[in-house]
Parts: sequence; structure tokens; C-alpha cells
Amino acid sequence: MSYCVRALKTPTPSSQRVSRLRAWLSPADPPRNADLIFVLAGGMHRKEYALDLLRQGLAPGALFSVGRFEIRRFSKMALPVPLDLLERAQELPPPLRHYFVFFQGQLVQVEHVPPRRFGTLTEIEALAHWLSRNPEVNSVLVASSGPHLRRIRMCCRALLNPKVELAYLAAPLPLSDGDAPAKPDLLELFKLTIYWVLLKFRSRDSQDRIRR
Repeated sequence: MSYCVRALKTPTPSSQRVSRLRAWLSPADPPRNADLIFVLAGGMHRKEYALDLLRQGLAPGALFSVGRFEIRRFSKMALPVPLDLLERAQELPPPLRHYFVFFQGQLVQVEHVPPRRFGTLTEIEALAHWLSRNPEVNSVLVASSGPHLRRIRMCCRALLNPKVELAYLAAPLPLSDGDAPAKPDLLELFKLTIYWVLLKFRSRDSQDRIRR
């Protein structure tokens, strides 16, 4: 009788550094009950996760940020209320197609979000405006990919009402992405630096306007 022995990979110093970086970029909270689930654009696994949270009853409503390249697949998902977002999107040229879609019970609302250069910043600013129009929402579950969460936290602290209670949830990655290379994490670290600078300048400009 012969056995096939599979060699275990020994973590290298480089892979350990990547793991530590990924963990630092991914400060997730455990799921909890809230007034709203908000999921950022950028991957259908994020949408699937938010739908699962909604089915579990963790919040009565969910707000989906749907980017240009997600619209067709989003329309084919098992949504709480059927929605042909692709048909709605025909009203605009492709580069301008970005939407917030809100579901609560049998209610569905679609709102155009004009895209700008810094996508996450634009989404959190749009969320801030949405929350200002819906003051009954006092707590939000913010869902995205794990390494995206530190940058999202930074944007939310700078742009959202501090009275709104927030929890940051990491959507499980597809199995094929579970052992992703270091490059996306390094890119995320670069983006985090750029956003830190942008938000610092915004804060300084706001303080200067107040002094005037």
C-alpha cells in the first residue's frame, strides 16, 4: 500500500509580512443587529453577503452601492424585490452609471450617484447625504472586502455623523481568491495613504472656512 504525502508549505518571512499587512488592513467587527446594511460597490461577493445578512434579519433594510460593471449581474441576483437595473441604466452613458439601491420589505428605491475619481470617498459622501435624509437610521452595518475596511473606517470617521453607530463587516472572499497575492494589499496600502492625505486637506479646508 502506498501513500501520497502532501508537503506543507512553510510560511516565509515575506508571506508572514503579507499576512500581517492583510490583517491590519481588515479590522472587521462581528455581525450585529442594526437599522441598515450598507454594502459598497466592487465585487458581487459583497452583494451576496449583504443579501444573506438581510435574510438573517440583522437589519430591516439594505442599501446597495452598484457600480457600472455590476449592474447586469446585480439585476440577476435573488433580490428582495425584482429589479431590472440594467433597463434603468440605459438612461445614462456607461461612465455615469452608478446607483444606490435601497430595499426594505416590498419597497425598492433607486438613486443615481454621480461617479467621481475617488470611488470609496464618493460612496461614503453619498451615504452621508442618504443618512441625512433618513434620520431614523441610527446604526449601520458597513460591508465590503476585508482589506478595504481600514480605508472605509477612515472615510466614515471623517464624513459621517458621529452619532450614527457603525459596524464594519468583511464579506467572505470567493474560494478562488482565498490565497490572493500581495499586490492587491500593497495597492490598498497606497490608496490608504492617498485617502489620508485627501481627508487631511478636506479637514483643513473646512477649518479654514469656519475661521473666516
